[in-house]
Order: sequence, then structure tokens, then C-alpha cells
Amino acid sequence: MEKVRKLALEQALWQPNTRILIAVSTGVDSMVLLDLMEQLKKTGVEIGVAHINHHFREQSQEEEAFLADYCREHQLPFYCEQLTVTLISNVEAQARDFRYAFFEKIMKEQQYDVLLTAHHSDDQTETMLMKMIRTGELFASQGILLNQSFGPGRLVRPLLYQSKSELLDYAHQHQLRYFEDETNATLEYQRNRLRHQVLPLFKEENPQVLAHFQQLSEQIQLVESWVNQAQAQWEKEAMLITSQRLTIDLAWYKKRSEVEQTFFLADVGKKAQQLFDLPISKKQLKQVEKLLKTTNSQWTLDLVADWQVVRRYEKLLLQKREQTGAIAKAQTLILGEGVFLSEKEWLGLFLPGEEKILEKVKDWSEFRQEVVLESVKGLTVCKRQAGDRISLTPYLTKKISRYFIDQKIPMNQRESSWVLKDENKKVLAILPFVLSYLSIGKETDKIHYVLLFKYQK
Repeated sequence: MEKVRKLALEQALWQPNTRILIAVSTGVDSMVLLDLMEQLKKTGVEIGVAHINHHFREQSQEEEAFLADYCREHQLPFYCEQLTVTLISNVEAQARDFRYAFFEKIMKEQQYDVLLTAHHSDDQTETMLMKMIRTGELFASQGILLNQSFGPGRLVRPLLYQSKSELLDYAHQHQLRYFEDETNATLEYQRNRLRHQVLPLFKEENPQVLAHFQQLSEQIQLVESWVNQAQAQWEKEAMLITSQRLTIDLAWYKKRSEVEQTFFLADVGKKAQQLFDLPISKKQLKQVEKLLKTTNSQWTLDLVADWQVVRRYEKLLLQKREQTGAIAKAQTLILGEGVFLSEKEWLGLFLPGEEKILEKVKDWSEFRQEVVLESVKGLTVCKRQAGDRISLTPYLTKKISRYFIDQKIPMNQRESSWVLKDENKKVLAILPFVLSYLSIGKETDKIHYVLLFKYQK
């Protein structure tokens, strides 16, 4: 009792006049906790008892009746719920969810501040071993927390530093009545196998093993807290978040150590789940980390549900795959008319002052250039083809692909660009980036036109 009282005082687990709800199963752990808290009532706290009848065993009814009588005799509020639905798969997890939902409901309705459960140091070690075996993840393996937020208040485990053997000794010394759950002896469940086959060997190797696992748990919690603080700062420095995209500053990323980069990308994975309900696997995060170490300045990694991680020079984008709705075939451009290239792109060729702009596209972004053409016959607009070249000066012709590279134009913009060609298939413009020198000039013998490219970003 003194250990629990001291722990509660040092860790501020509760205050005088705190209303405390105790989860009691009638097993030895929770009956010891209930007895201890009854003695601590003199410090001013108020306690109530919550119990779930799972109907898993024949003695469930007997346990409920015993606890109801106990609370009536000790003048303690008693709250009980029946688990009447049939649990088919993952029974332990579903039963746990049911219990905690009930505890939270009672806390809200009866205005309890703290929920106590009777988890002890053996539970802690078993839980950590289970999580290490299942996940291999550092922070997932930290085990059971002493004190955490829960529902309208907090969830506290005041016996977390006590071993199972200490609780049994206390129960025998104080002649407490409790019930044994016979399913705890079966090796059907992983926790029981660890409890009966592994933990005894650990204790034989080192009697301090339970304390060491608790120490490890607390160290993991401290490291996680530090990493969370660092990640929050990194998000401010390097992330730009919108409703459909997460943008990362790679110039910032490159200045971080490899350890920081790893934890930063892990945070990107968490953000993807929180913001977009997008699961990114550890394998995919490793792929991103590996790709970022290459010299490739542009690449795309497909995820799920049309989401991609896209590198564009010094930016890393987490976004949905862009759907331009572009029409693949070449289209003829006619003087005085406009044509939709896609749902978000429109192109027209007009004499100066005679532009006819559709109402729908008036507010779209605009690429407007005055061009000189020998003829407007046979003008076509299409996607670039392999080998297409553009004349930038009378003496310089470049492949369009090389022009994009030299100008560091992002891959998505390259793919969405359009090429204007004359009847001889010469490139007159890359829209919306540059005109060929063939369509630029002041020659008086050529007619001047307005090339108008409207697009939505």
C-alpha cells in the first residue's frame, strides 16, 4: 500500500477528492488493487467499481454476483455490463475494446476522473515481448504506460512496478478472495506461452528482469517523446501540407543526418495516414529513402489508390497521380477558333484584337504570345514525339527532352506540355514554355498572330 501511495504522490497520479473508477475482473490482480484503494480512501479519493461479465466461463455469473455483494457490503458504487454478442475472430482484442468502451461510458456518465487497471510488471514484460515478436518496431514495443489520457480523464496502472508474485503474497497475507481464470493456464494463447514457458527462464537468468523491462519501457518512451518533438519541428521547417498534397523541401532534407532522415520519413508515413488515410508500408519508406540517395533528380514511386511519391528536383511530393484527361491524337488548329486539348487546357490562334475567349476559360492561367507565321495551313497541336527538336536560335537546335532537362522542368509538367507544329512538322512552340525562333520576329512580310493557351493549374 505504501508503494502505491508513494508512486501516486510522486507521479501525481491522482489528487485528494479525485473520483476513481477501478476495473475489477475478480482475478487476484484487480482484487489486490481494489483492496489497496479502499485503504487509500482515507486520503480523500472516491472510488467505484466497474466489471464486465464476458460469459466466457461457467463461473462468470458467480464472479459477477460475488463482486456485486462485495461492493454492496463495502458501500461502493458498482457498474456492470454483460457481453452478450458472439465474438468470432480476434476475440481478445474485441473483448478488450468492449471493456474500455464501457469504462469510458461510465467515466463520462458518472463523472469519474481516473480509470485504474491492475496491470503489473509481469504483464509489462509479456506485452513488450509480444510486441517485439509481432512488429519488431521500437516505439510499438514500449509496452504499457503508467499514466495516459483516456476518455474524459486518464488511465493509470498503479501496480505497474509490482510483480505478480508480490500481488499473490499480498492477497494471501490479507486473505483476499479472488477467482482464477482457468484459461490463463492454456498454451493456446501467445501471452500464456510467454508467461509459462519464457518468462520463468528470464527470471531464472536474472531476478531483476522485470525491473529491467520496465526500465527499457521508460527509456523507449523518453526517446519517442524526443523524436516526436523533433518531428513536430521538422514539419514546420520542411513540410508544406495542402488538402491533396504533401510537399517536402529536399534541400532541407539533405542537411539532416541519416538517422534524422529515417525518422523524418517515418513521420511522413504517419502524416500520410493522418491526413489522407493513406497507408505507406515500411518497405515503401525504405524505397523512398534509397531513391533519395541516388543522383536521379526526378522519379516517381507508385503507392496505392493512385497515390505517388514524386521527386521533382529539390521537391518531394506525396500526391495523387495527375489525371490530365489529355486527348492523345493530334488536333488541327484553325485561325479564329479555339480547341480544348483536355478538360483543363484550351488553345486558340487569332489575329491581334480579334481574340474570342470562351467564358469558361477566361479566369484560367494564360500563356499569350505574338507569333509570326508564313502560313496557318496545316497547324497541329500534339504531344511531343521521340526525337522532336526545337530551334531556339538560327544556330541552336535542341531535342525537346534536352530543353526540359536544361530548364529543370519537372516531369509532370513535361508530360502535360503540348507541341505546336507547322505543315512540315517543324516545332513552332512548346506550350506553355517557349516559342521556336521560327515563330518569333519582326519581318514585315509575315502576318502576326496571337497564340493563346489557357489552362487550369
